[in-house]
Amino acid sequence: MKKQMFRERECVHREDGPEGDFYNGEFYVQALQRLPIEQAMQVSKKVSSFFWVDAPHIMVWLCADCATELGLADTPRALTQAARRQA
Repeated sequence: MKKQMFRERECVHREDGPEGDFYNGEFYVQALQRLPIEQAMQVSKKVSSFFWVDAPHIMVWLCADCATELGLADTPRALTQAARRQA
């Protein structure tokens, strides 16, 4: 059985030490796509870049504020399995 490999990306606030969680890369991209273009551009600048085609293999760490801005804070399905186990 092949081991699943994930790469991590994070918002710029992680170094400041706020609370946050890892979110599924596909849910992150979908959340960006639901935003108006200008807002999506501003939010996406806060997260380390990656090719959207790689989203299934990406875990995105977001602080609570960034997750709320994307509408992911209240979406438990968007959390990665590892983040759910810690909760």
